[in-house]
Amino acid sequence: MDKNALTPKYIIVLGTTYSGSGAIFDYFSKRGDLYNPLLGEEYELPQITNGLLALEAACNKAFDPATCEYAISQFEKITNRLINTWSKQTMGKNFPDRLKLFKEEFEKFTKEVTATDFPMKLNWRHYIQTPLQKIINIAKRKVGFIDIIPKTRILVSEDKFVFSAQKLHDRIFLPESAGCPILLNQAGSGWNALESTKYFSSSKVVIITRDPRDQFLEIKQFKKGNSVRGFVNWYKEMQARLKKIEDPKILKISFENFVNEYENSVEILCKHMTLPDNISSNYQPNLSKKNIGKFSQLLSKSEIDIIETELSDYIF
Repeated sequence: MDKNALTPKYIIVLGTTYSGSGAIFDYFSKRGDLYNPLLGEEYELPQITNGLLALEAACNKAFDPATCEYAISQFEKITNRLINTWSKQTMGKNFPDRLKLFKEEFEKFTKEVTATDFPMKLNWRHYIQTPLQKIINIAKRKVGFIDIIPKTRILVSEDKFVFSAQKLHDRIFLPESAGCPILLNQAGSGWNALESTKYFSSSKVVIITRDPRDQFLEIKQFKKGNSVRGFVNWYKEMQARLKKIEDPKILKISFENFVNEYENSVEILCKHMTLPDNISSNYQPNLSKKNIGKFSQLLSKSEIDIIETELSDYIF
């Protein structure tokens, strides 16, 4: 480990859908020297539908006054779901129970990234109304209800947005960290790691990949992804995007290498994260070995042959 290098504020573990990232997260979380605020719960806000990535796009390449207001309103909806307690209706994560300032800081963040609020009628609201909503609105106007002019908020520039997102996360996570690096699970997209993790100041990232045969097996079992041909194209696209990621803050490691070459992998991980490698973890790699090679008993011969032929470069 380079003694002159700085330990990052954030250590982010990313997977690519049942790629075995939980093993690496377990190693970090069971060291005892990292702050694990969500206790393994996936953070996901950067890459979740209508999350930070989508909101930032409306600041820049997708910018338009109508696009901005729609993106802000959808972002507010998704953060409210994270704030709520989980239920069949909300799918919430009740983050405020684990992060004291979560709710108020997100309200503050939304104000920070809003450049102006100039209420006016815009056509996009009419376009997304259901037929029933249109009928109700027409009826209201006929009986004399006065239309409330809705918000029309415009977002700040991309640079200001990213800076505000970094400040948001620092305000949420740093106060309780006691100076320890903050460990986050899936706080970004493994397919788009650079863009989705720039919302954290001073971060290091590890992306975990996996033998496509075992990955297809688990996606098939738990996500009902039964098309082996579809999976092959999906996996190729993932690898093409991962190949483009070359950045010193990002380390790519395979689940199989981590488990089978544990001591060497820990040394590589710690060097990358600028963590001491002499702190033991209660993680047990032998328990993870049972998840390697399960495909041979549970996939059909034709499925295995297709994956081994089409994805031979990625077989472990």
